[in-house]
Amino acid sequence: MTDEPTDAELLARLRTDPAALELIFRRYRHLVLRYAARRCSEPADVVDLVAATFLALLESGGGFDPRRGSAPAWILGVAHRQWVRTLRRESRIRELARRQAGQRHLDADDMARIEEQIDASRERAALEEAMAQLPERHREVLFLIGHEGLTNEQAAFVAGVRPSVFRVRLHRARRALQRQLDGGTAERSSLRPLPTTEVIP
Repeated sequence: MTDEPTDAELLARLRTDPAALELIFRRYRHLVLRYAARRCSEPADVVDLVAATFLALLESGGGFDPRRGSAPAWILGVAHRQWVRTLRRESRIRELARRQAGQRHLDADDMARIEEQIDASRERAALEEAMAQLPERHREVLFLIGHEGLTNEQAAFVAGVRPSVFRVRLHRARRALQRQLDGGTAERSSLRPLPTTEVIP
């Protein structure tokens, strides 16, 4: 009976060995799925992000370097970059829609309904409604630590910054989230804390 190949071995063989991709997919599909599910508002978008992540892994070939971090953190970094690209595409589409809406002379009520539909599509669980009010840079930092369960060093690797820079971002994000919770409605302020002390010290 042979030992299971390591993550590094599988990632190095992705382009030449179809079985390597299948094994990596089996090992880390739930990790990527959780990442995608917490960032996408539609099931189809979750599937698209998972598929894009593993396609990017396949195309990256031997890009993984075990000396720079663990395979899960590297894979999450790939997923993060794919998600950022999706956000940029969505931003361009929204800008195009705004320009087109202006050309059609939509009234204020029409625009208000459009904004409400956008907001409604991004609703999350009760506590994540507070996080949704934060700038994107804060939400991503909190998700990496609070939901993905990464250490500061691993999260810094995923975000592509130095650990010292990430710690500053995390401190600011925690303060911003606490202010949001403190300043919310009575219903929101009565919510229980996140199920991890990694988000709110």
